[in-house]
Amino acid sequence: MAENENFENVNNKISFDEKAFLRKARFISILRITLISLGVAIGIFVLSFVIPEIMLQNQENRIDSIYPELIKFSEPNTFVLSGESYNVRLFGRQKKYYLLRLIGNKPYPAGALTVDFDVWGGEQIKGNQAFTLPEGEKEYLAPYAVPKLKFYHPAANYEKINIEFNILKNIPKDYYVEMALSFRKPLTLDEMKTIMPGDLKLMWGAVCVFSEKDYAKNSYLSERLVGNPYLDKTNGEKQLLKELEWLSNVPSHHAKNLKRTVSYLKENGIKYYGVVVVGNPDTLAKLSSNPMIRAAVLGIVTRPE
Repeated sequence: MAENENFENVNNKISFDEKAFLRKARFISILRITLISLGVAIGIFVLSFVIPEIMLQNQENRIDSIYPELIKFSEPNTFVLSGESYNVRLFGRQKKYYLLRLIGNKPYPAGALTVDFDVWGGEQIKGNQAFTLPEGEKEYLAPYAVPKLKFYHPAANYEKINIEFNILKNIPKDYYVEMALSFRKPLTLDEMKTIMPGDLKLMWGAVCVFSEKDYAKNSYLSERLVGNPYLDKTNGEKQLLKELEWLSNVPSHHAKNLKRTVSYLKENGIKYYGVVVVGNPDTLAKLSSNPMIRAAVLGIVTRPE
């Protein structure tokens, strides 16, 4: 009898509480589902926002490393200030750059460029559109109506070539004038310097990067500018080649063309078919009688500081 009572007591102590077990099992199951759902949500967030943002930032860093330098070599007498960036679509962003031209020691706004890119590395340049006034006589850059600097390769044929020396007589003698000059034949740097008056400042040289046959066949190639902004430096041409070669190794849509350009310059040397100069109108007017000058396009005109 005592044994039965002991067995019942033990049995009562280890009796199975089914409801408590089910509650605990249900809690564990809900907790597991919640944790899995939370993990999936975090994973989706990371995949949808964090990783694309990291990729976009990496692409922006790449864009920022190449375009200010690229513009310096492809836009005459122009340097760049980095502007704001902003997302324009899912996985896409735009980076803005402000263009400035240096006249004497004074910078002038010369438009803006926007580079549109995405996480995969695709990129496209927008902005810096040109328009003509009056009736197609002269080109200007939006939005500040800054005169566009244009060059004419000696091997190419054009319907019209601008020679704007006559405008200089209407400009006060103490003003600074920017002008793009084109030559009747390609010149070396030393040859170019010998025909320029000493008080003119050489700002940017338009470099021949195609053969004369290519320019003769396709005159638009003279608008695909590659220029030297280091004309006043002792080793400026070496610096030009060094930086172009560096740019050609940065992944971009321009890398292939840059490699071709560097290869051409190393094989054929550096010659110029035009130059941007800054000086007073009287000095520039003297070049109107120089037989080596084929064209002259007036740029920014400014009063002295």
